[in-house]
Amino acid sequence: MSEILDLIDINKKKGFPREYKFNQFIRWFTILLAVFAILYSLYVLFFHITAQSSTFKKAVPFIILFLGINSLLKNLFTLNKIVFTENEVIFKFLAKKSVHIPYNSIKKMASPKTRQSVIRIEYLENGENKIFDFVFTIPNMLEIINSIAEMNEDIEYDQFLQSIIITKQEKNLMKLRPVNFKKDSDNDS
Repeated sequence: MSEILDLIDINKKKGFPREYKFNQFIRWFTILLAVFAILYSLYVLFFHITAQSSTFKKAVPFIILFLGINSLLKNLFTLNKIVFTENEVIFKFLAKKSVHIPYNSIKKMASPKTRQSVIRIEYLENGENKIFDFVFTIPNMLEIINSIAEMNEDIEYDQFLQSIIITKQEKNLMKLRPVNFKKDSDNDS
């Protein structure tokens, strides 16, 4: 119950601008490790592999190279930070252009059934319908989703998001609900 009450009026309590980030230590450590793996596998390919090397010794650097490039690209092009301002939500990446979505342009939020947990935001930009998908990689996703919902009450939701978003009516009910504290002596009678 206390978690739900903490979500009430998130934007009023926490103020603006507000950021939610992927763990930066993990992100940069993974990027550095991927770069090291790429460089090392290239070094082995060019200076230690000969025509007489076994097939295993020839294949391993390519596998390491593939895994290093895959890890590097994932960390550079996945969502790194979400910033809430008074007028818009900004989705920032390390090596990709940020996506700015004004709250009043958001028309629909949904969680399509994919192999990853994704939130899809449908919004208008320059009179054109746009779609932005982001994966549940940033901590406090429930708080983020409710913050977006709080800033625009006209958003349409799918069934899953309707079950997790706290509506204005639910907020008012929670504020008005009396709390009864029972004493141990009440239970004895």
